[in-house]
Amino acid sequence: MDVQHADRLMIWTLDRPAQANGIDAATMGDMEAALSALETPDSPLSCLLVQGHETVFSTGLDAEMLEVCFQDRAAFAEAVRRMGLVLDRLAALPLVTIACIDGECRLGGLELALACDLIVAGSGASITDGHLGFDAMPGAGATKRLPARLGYGRALHFLLESPVLDARAAHAMGLVDIVAEGLAAERGADLVRIVTGRDPGLMRDLKASLRAACPAPSDQSFMDAFQRSVINRLVPE
Repeated sequence: MDVQHADRLMIWTLDRPAQANGIDAATMGDMEAALSALETPDSPLSCLLVQGHETVFSTGLDAEMLEVCFQDRAAFAEAVRRMGLVLDRLAALPLVTIACIDGECRLGGLELALACDLIVAGSGASITDGHLGFDAMPGAGATKRLPARLGYGRALHFLLESPVLDARAAHAMGLVDIVAEGLAAERGADLVRIVTGRDPGLMRDLKASLRAACPAPSDQSFMDAFQRSVINRLVPE
């Protein structure tokens, strides 16, 4: 993952499009290191932009990592636990976080976007969940973040049918916040200018005030459910 700093902005760019921007151990390490910098109380940064390639945002955990995981229970549990902690840290950041979805976004890629404050979808976005197609369930927080966005019934319906949504359909459902006419990354830059053009303390206080009225879910039981329903059932001992 490429990490860039510019004034009050940090940009994460998932830069493995040939691997569908799969999130591997190295990518998680890059995210953890970047999060440590963002969590510093005196950080001058006020905005984080998360983006991929115009053809793919992310399809979740890396294919090679998953191949190992489906042969090793301990490795699978550790990969999911680590990804869940990374996304919880992302969701808890005091600065404004924006996910820009262009191209394909599914599985853990969608969970990454859901951990951000705002989701922008470009005209070429293709968004779905897809876990049930692999006889699995989301393991990195979608089961707690989707109901917060969609409500219980619509979240369950979305996970059950897993429709493939374009930007406008995802917006109509409430899955994304903003539809871009072109690339999401370009529309996201407009939001970045607004956030970084204001005092960082003001932006942090604004987010904290809104979060107080709509607290982020913090329950970790999805990890236990994933262990029972996926790892113990599908991975040999």
